[in-house]
Amino acid sequence: MPTAPTPKTVHDQRLALIEKSSALAYKPLDDEAIDRARRIVNGTTTPDAAYAELDAKYAAG
Repeated sequence: MPTAPTPKTVHDQRLALIEKSSALAYKPLDDEAIDRARRIVNGTTTPDAAYAELDAKYAAG
């Protein structure tokens, strides 16, 4: 009987899907974007907080 996937496995699969989707769209993600996605997927930050990071980054110029 197969065991249920661990949260780490699920997070890794979701991140792989995000990275592959981006690559297929010819818009590869940089390390900063991958880190932001990782923090959203594993629950250490919220999507709203991640958007706030982007707003702060690009508002600063």
